[in-house]
Amino acid sequence: MFEHLKEIREYEGLTQREVAEIIGVARSTYAGFETGKDVMPLPKLILFANHFKVSLDYLVGQTEEIEHINEDGIIDYEVVAKNLKDFRKENNLTQTKMAKTINCSQPNIVKYESGKHLITTNYALEFAKKYNYSLDKLIGRKK
Repeated sequence: MFEHLKEIREYEGLTQREVAEIIGVARSTYAGFETGKDVMPLPKLILFANHFKVSLDYLVGQTEEIEHINEDGIIDYEVVAKNLKDFRKENNLTQTKMAKTINCSQPNIVKYESGKHLITTNYALEFAKKYNYSLDKLIGRKK
């Protein structure tokens, strides 16, 4: 799921422990992300991407071309909510249809579109994959 974490870490000459410290987790937790055993929470994935100035799309294997993004901001739930809702409306999708497509519940879509809850990594990845939509665009890291 996170094909390029190890590649970037090794390119930068860092240990798993050093990267774990950068994103604020234990080394064993980071190792689980790198091996695909565990799913990295979206805020941690964004910290990683911001630190190494790479696109989320590249990190998750949505693209094989590395794209450098100079973004240091924190995640804005309202931006994510607006992007989800705008996409759904522009594509004439109901919340129920979108929920079914990304394998979550319609009440979750309501929560994500309200900006009160951040979409989970799994659902964000499903959204990006199923709708061929940039994860960086969804999060607001690029237009």
